[in-house]
Amino acid sequence: MTAPRAQRIGTSAIGIFLAAALLVGVNWLGYRHWARADWTRARIYSLSETTRKILAGLKTPVRVTVLMRGDSRLIQPVTELLNRYRAVSSKIEVEFVDPLRNPARAEPLARELGVRQSTVVFRSGQKKKYVEEDKLADFDFAGAGMGGAPEIKAFKGEQAFTSAILEVTENKSAKVYFTAGHGEPTLDNGERGRGYSEAKQLLERDNVGVAVWESLGKGEVPADASAIVVAGPRTAFLAPEAGALQKYLAGGGHALVLLDPVLPGPGSPAPDLGLGPLLEAYGLRPVDDIVIDPSNAVPLVGPETLIANHFGGHPIVRALADQGLPVVLPLARSISRTTDPKPGSPTPAPGTTPTPAAAPTPSATTPTMLVETTPDGWGETSLDQLDRVEKDSKDVAGPVTIAFAVGPADEKKTDAKTPRLVAVGNSRFITNGSISNAGNANFFLNAVHWLTGEEKLVGITAKTPEQASLALTQSQVNRIGLLATVGLPLAAVLLGVWVWYRRRD
Repeated sequence: MTAPRAQRIGTSAIGIFLAAALLVGVNWLGYRHWARADWTRARIYSLSETTRKILAGLKTPVRVTVLMRGDSRLIQPVTELLNRYRAVSSKIEVEFVDPLRNPARAEPLARELGVRQSTVVFRSGQKKKYVEEDKLADFDFAGAGMGGAPEIKAFKGEQAFTSAILEVTENKSAKVYFTAGHGEPTLDNGERGRGYSEAKQLLERDNVGVAVWESLGKGEVPADASAIVVAGPRTAFLAPEAGALQKYLAGGGHALVLLDPVLPGPGSPAPDLGLGPLLEAYGLRPVDDIVIDPSNAVPLVGPETLIANHFGGHPIVRALADQGLPVVLPLARSISRTTDPKPGSPTPAPGTTPTPAAAPTPSATTPTMLVETTPDGWGETSLDQLDRVEKDSKDVAGPVTIAFAVGPADEKKTDAKTPRLVAVGNSRFITNGSISNAGNANFFLNAVHWLTGEEKLVGITAKTPEQASLALTQSQVNRIGLLATVGLPLAAVLLGVWVWYRRRD
């Protein structure tokens, strides 16, 4: 071997060694020091500052189990988002389980957690939070009817995941008491349309304790009550019971009152079921009527079952309005402000001010409309003539309100002593079977969480991914196919001939 050849080989070997050392060094540095970038226009994978602060403050591990098929529309954004959570905090542990590829792991896991497929489960200690697939995104089904797949209209993964982490890591748990002793449906009754076992299960899955308060003969509300739920009483509350509730609210308590219409008949209770003074103290009055809304009636069911999709701007219903989720209410009554004239009362003369029916609400609180009918709806007051329902001057003119929330006049300046009250003119919407209709479960859970002060208003908005589409005519598709099958191979052959010709010369 000549000296110049040996020198060239040595130089090449040194160059190869240096290149390999540089490659190893770059990979080592990349492994130890790396960063993620989000190149999407909507910044769909970028974590908000709120999420980063919450993750940085985690003290206990949070195990995340993703039970989702690999062909799900949401598996890619969910995977990317959870990887970013994991990158920010070492307390986040993530396991992905595909029920199709790994049924041996998925089936016992689904039984252990009590969930169906397409669910993300967050666990910390004994607490669990379930985030179903339909809570992660809003879909546009406009193209689904023509054979196309639904498009993701808004991805809400960060909002749902951060809220779940907060719920399973907080030490304080709410406890809700349902009243009993007045013919209310029971919590353990699983009969469809009667019991509240499904509502109880939903609350417990949100880490809310559920118990029963036998209020008859009790002068005080349970000391550990975060909220009291009065749901569907059939007999009136006695004065001492109503007084205990009123005292509880005056001390900063929280109550959800669900009152159905009272039809006239022998032995019928008072229309307000003994809770009229309590509601009037906060500016509300249950109206003795049945709400009819022909514009939003459920087909083939009857005008007394309505689809309520006109919402106010309160946090309880804000998400329902944004998502277009209605509440289905079978046989509801209206709730009015005490300053509104009573049904059938004479219309005040022009230029005069109607006299309020009761004292205004406490200065620290204000009633806010939650759900109302369309302008075509009304409150039917002729309850003894329901065989021929017609709108007349004695009825409550629409739109009529079915649900009110009474709370802090300024949500940003509230304190623990400010009472909170939600009144709904229907209880059947949370019974077994009905609670799964449309937005019924969301409405109920949102109301309970707002009452107990556990609403997760983390300031994270849903993100809309950009949807890129290309519309082609049939002739354009044919030209593209011809180019791919004939043009590209022909171009390769011509290039080879040209290279051969140049080398020959």
